[in-house]
Amino acid sequence: MFKIKLSILFLISISLIGCLTSRVSEKQFNVSSVSNDSYFLYENTLVQYLESMGMYNSKNYDYLIKIDPNRREGVFITNIDKNSDRKRISFDINYTVAKRYNKTSLMCDIFTQNYKRSSSYIIASGEFNSSNRAADDEIFENLVDIITNDFIDDLGYFEDKECRYKYVRER
Repeated sequence: MFKIKLSILFLISISLIGCLTSRVSEKQFNVSSVSNDSYFLYENTLVQYLESMGMYNSKNYDYLIKIDPNRREGVFITNIDKNSDRKRISFDINYTVAKRYNKTSLMCDIFTQNYKRSSSYIIASGEFNSSNRAADDEIFENLVDIITNDFIDDLGYFEDKECRYKYVRER
């Protein structure tokens, strides 16, 4: 009985692995952010995801992913007693996938997606400012990770379009 169950599970796992192959894994991506050092975490997180899937190539790539992040913070009061202030951190990241035209430097945008996420926490009093900074950093890293994961999931569904450039030979 055990061998029958084991062989059934083996056949199911083989069929599931066969269904998981994707055309996206054959494509090679490079990542570019708005030229600013503060966006290193966005770019680095996306590069790590793409490398783990075998889809990152910084030199011989088919597509360039451009990152345009925006971070907002605000404080609000949640209860009627006005004794617990909360800080909300919101991220709005725009990803644009540009296709490289015939291995040249010409690029055309073929996919654009905007992601918005926010999170909040109760602000600690003045003597515990270090915990507020730690909460900011942790929320920042978590939101970047969540948004990057969402983008990677959507990357499998973008439609590959052709660039509409015309090559005109000089005479």
